Amino acid sequence: MSKERIIPSIKDILITLLILSLASVIGNLFWKLGFTETNIITVYILGVLLTSIFTKSQTSSAIYSLASVLLFNFFFTEPRLTLHAYETGYPVTFAVMFCAALITGTLANRLKENTREKEIAAVLAKNEQLRANLLRSISHDLRTPLTSISGNASNLISNYEKMDESIRKQIFQDIYDDSQWLISLVENLLSITRLEEGRMNFNMSSYLMDEVIDEAVRHSNRKNKNHPISVAYKDELLLAKMDAKLIIQVLLNLIDNAIKYTPEGTEIHITAERIEHEILVQVIDYGKGIPNEIKAQVFEMFFTGNNKIVDSRRSLGLGLPLCKSIIEAHGGEITLKDNEPCGSVFCFTLPADEVKMNE
Repeated sequence: MSKERIIPSIKDILITLLILSLASVIGNLFWKLGFTETNIITVYILGVLLTSIFTKSQTSSAIYSLASVLLFNFFFTEPRLTLHAYETGYPVTFAVMFCAALITGTLANRLKENTREKEIAAVLAKNEQLRANLLRSISHDLRTPLTSISGNASNLISNYEKMDESIRKQIFQDIYDDSQWLISLVENLLSITRLEEGRMNFNMSSYLMDEVIDEAVRHSNRKNKNHPISVAYKDELLLAKMDAKLIIQVLLNLIDNAIKYTPEGTEIHITAERIEHEILVQVIDYGKGIPNEIKAQVFEMFFTGNNKIVDSRRSLGLGLPLCKSIIEAHGGEITLKDNEPCGSVFCFTLPADEVKMNE
């Protein structure tokens, strides 16, 4: 048993004294209203339960039990306001009251301890399941790009001279695409880990939203040749408080998600506007959309849905949870809605900043 469970803290002592005081005040009110001593004893025993619930130290219940007997003797037995008792049966009453209070406190503490152990076990089981899902996903999903890279490299080594220029360029492009996918995966894994452990350093500053979006689009266009991306700004000078590098990562993940789940040649549209004290950014695609029954799960870790990616690689389901964590850490919100007549719209908000004009 840990030390904090045995030795009560100052907070536990103050809570115990508060509950004792309240029980004594209620007991005194019952006395004036003509209630029996049994009712008053019940109030003190109820206080034991409250002490067990609101304090961490198991000793607090024992202290309360002893103090409640002394207070009952002091306030509610004749002669009142003394620790003496005229009635010969009072010592037995005090002993029974103390035992009842002590047993009640002990049972309440055990119940609280069992509940705490179940919660810890549930958290451990969830973490173990997350680790198992991660290992299973990584072992399955990394095999395809790594095998592709290895096979293409071996083919180049063995048959380089026999290949014409177009075939060599295609193989180099395949190796590049697979390596970029792996780099994106590793960046998402590292970011998720840092956010979960609280080690992510946010370099918050004021940035123009159009510059951040344009940078994300430039990065995306380097590896995206089949999905035209258009951008529209509904307001001028959209200034937001953000870590620009992380918001670019959010945009890249949302654009990449749109590319994966829409047919080649389908346009991806990005808009940005100011709504009161927030900057609203939308990444709009015109694919098949996301079924209503799984909309609530798309931001969960390792959730990939039933959609199949055109290059046969499954997603690990880290991109959208990472976006959610980053946006919420900025004080914003990320949501998903349908695009009419088809497709999906991922929206996120950031705190707007005011443009300061030098006079």
